[in-house]
Amino acid sequence: MTDAETLVACLYIKGFGKTEALSEALGEPAEAVEAILTELFASGNAEQTRAGARLSAQGRVLAQEKLAAERASVDHRRLEEEYERFTKLNADFKELVTDWQMREVDGKRTRNDHKDAVYDTGVLSRLAALHVLAATLIEDISAHAPRIGGYKRRLTSALVKIEAEDPRYVTAPDRDSYHTVWFELHQHLINLLGTTREQEAAAGRAL
Repeated sequence: MTDAETLVACLYIKGFGKTEALSEALGEPAEAVEAILTELFASGNAEQTRAGARLSAQGRVLAQEKLAAERASVDHRRLEEEYERFTKLNADFKELVTDWQMREVDGKRTRNDHKDAVYDTGVLSRLAALHVLAATLIEDISAHAPRIGGYKRRLTSALVKIEAEDPRYVTAPDRDSYHTVWFELHQHLINLLGTTREQEAAAGRAL
């Protein structure tokens, strides 16, 4: 069952989110999420915007305090080794996303119109193989950083929808697509390591 602390952590990673998106991310009924959001609004830890709920300055401080406690509890040597594994998978995933969005036609890179089912099936077969490795890695990390475990459920859910022929769940930003969840997993790992997107970009590892 999701509690206020879990929702605060989710909003901290997402930046903002509407009830439906938060419900999908947390695997909870929209009514339950809405009830917790109401508590967060009342306590001053969150605020409503046109784009959805987001943490207030007070809520961000709370999230950062919880993150600091989470960071202090992880095995950093193991996490750094596991992050190296993630970095290799991330490179493969970035390439896969590029191939999903673009393809070569007559020697030129052009936007993929997704009319070639054989091509798309080939790209998605790579996603299924990558998912097996990602799921194993998430299990290894969650052994000492439990919150990371939730990303396995979310990635698996996205993959199931993709395999049920809903291609929106590959990269669509308005739902818990594979790309959305992967991006948030990456951000969570960055947060645990105490680095930043800018530093990751400088090292060539940003998504």
